[in-house]
Amino acid sequence: MDSIPTRLLLQPSRFAMAESQRRLAQAQTEAASARHEDVGLALGARTGAAISLRVQLAGLDQSATSLGLASARSETVQDSLSSLGTLAERFRSTLTGARNSENGRALSAALARTSLDAMRDTLSVTHDGQYLFSGLASDTPPLAAYDAGPRLAIASAFQTQFGFAPDDPAAASLTATDIGGFLDGAFAALFTTPGWTSTWSAATDETPKLRLPSGSAVDVSSSANAPFAQLMAQAFSAMEVLGRGKLNATAFTAAADRALALISQAQAKIGDEQARVGIGQSGVKAARAEIDGRRPRLTAAVTALEGVDPYEAATRVNVLMNQLESSYALTSRISRMSLLSYL
Repeated sequence: MDSIPTRLLLQPSRFAMAESQRRLAQAQTEAASARHEDVGLALGARTGAAISLRVQLAGLDQSATSLGLASARSETVQDSLSSLGTLAERFRSTLTGARNSENGRALSAALARTSLDAMRDTLSVTHDGQYLFSGLASDTPPLAAYDAGPRLAIASAFQTQFGFAPDDPAAASLTATDIGGFLDGAFAALFTTPGWTSTWSAATDETPKLRLPSGSAVDVSSSANAPFAQLMAQAFSAMEVLGRGKLNATAFTAAADRALALISQAQAKIGDEQARVGIGQSGVKAARAEIDGRRPRLTAAVTALEGVDPYEAATRVNVLMNQLESSYALTSRISRMSLLSYL
């Protein structure tokens, strides 16, 4: 057991060791983080300025995350529009060659059907679990499956107008004018509001807007209710239904010509949509560049307030560790001291 004089000798040393341990822990933290361990204590009245800068940095990080997601969404939208452009061009070029060929009618119908399915698949693209062509209804696929309603609606419109189905032999009596009237009337009504939204689309016309740090809003999304989608579906459906029907050669050629005109219009509208989304992409890119320019300045300002020299902190760590080792050794010697040893 320590004598009272020995404990009195040890007490100051233990207090000094505790203080050195606290300072060592602080120095180790600052050497690792290059930042004051207790920013409020170190900065005093300037703490508010540091907090303000960190709030601004957090806002930049949040904006950068939103802009990154928007950029990824827009790239996916653009890729999908490019795919639709390729699909439209393949349909146009194939139908141009097939409209007057011996097996052109069957080929056109088969191509139209696969094109309808490919179009729906492309417009059903998702990003982060959201359908990019559904507008604000991003949790719902934008288009119905062709066999789930649109095909029957077209057949019903044909039956209502002419009194027989497209594949009825009586369809051979229809003239080019008859088919033109159908395509411009009851058929076309299925591809504009309200026919489009009740038969084909679950998307909304309005698309999500992104608010930029500047306060302006940009649109980097699209909707299956846009004209390009309606025109593509109209061109494909015309050939899918009438290509399988019993139209005479003249009437079928008139239908094919109308489908070619529609797909050409769709191609132009795809280009318009790509340009519109591209404008939004430019806004996102500019905003990201602005953030990338501001972040280093804010980071430097925070570092100037909160930062410590990591080399100086590492030096303090070494000094304090040496002091503690000396204190441990001294304490050990004192604890072994006894007056009996000197008597």
